[in-house]
Amino acid sequence: MTNFKNVGTWWNDKEIELVEIDGKVYALNGWNGEKYLDSWEVAKNDYTDIINDGIAIKPEYKEIEEDEFEIVGYTIE
Repeated sequence: MTNFKNVGTWWNDKEIELVEIDGKVYALNGWNGEKYLDSWEVAKNDYTDIINDGIAIKPEYKEIEEDEFEIVGYTIE
């Protein structure tokens, strides 16, 4: 499991969620039903600059009730 928190959305596309994972901020993009295939690391100063792109990020889930899951972390691939 990773240490993460939601920090907002990408400045020019409110559909792209920003998540801080282990101290770095990532834009979650390119969902294929299993993972985000086209994500990128975002500069923490104002969340508008791309530092590194082409990152795959996979959510980690925990079942809280039958057929109900919550995200408990992310794996950077």
